[in-house]
Amino acid sequence: MKYPLSILLVLLFVTGCAPMMAPVSGPPSTPSAPATLPDDEPGGVRGDVLGDVIVPSSPTPERASNSAVAQLVADAWEYNRVGEYDRSNAVVERALRINHTEPEIYLVMASNYFAMAQLQLAEQLARQGLPLAGRNGAVKRDLQRLLSQIISAK
Repeated sequence: MKYPLSILLVLLFVTGCAPMMAPVSGPPSTPSAPATLPDDEPGGVRGDVLGDVIVPSSPTPERASNSAVAQLVADAWEYNRVGEYDRSNAVVERALRINHTEPEIYLVMASNYFAMAQLQLAEQLARQGLPLAGRNGAVKRDLQRLLSQIISAK
């Protein structure tokens, strides 16, 4: 009888130590769609200018090397589209902790900070993302375009 009791105590201890997490709601379900420009690179992201903010014209889950990162980036863009920049940053910062070399993470964050008129931080993030973009022409162009908008807004 002593053996099953110790197993029960271990199970109670383990389940009692499990983290309690509140449910996280997903991104807004019906964001307003931005005007789109024709894609010049299939499968890539072509950023569109919506006011002063760059947003991608298509979802990006297939682009990122990690599906969790891709989903977080897509969710962050959804929050960005509806103007929830702090929430977008919170989501994309989780993606940054998973993969700090994904250039689109820096594009989302720079776009958010640009929209919040935090130009110095937006410029810094855009500059960090540029060398990571490498051969990803679409994200590189978006980062360069955003960087020029930030510099002209200063």
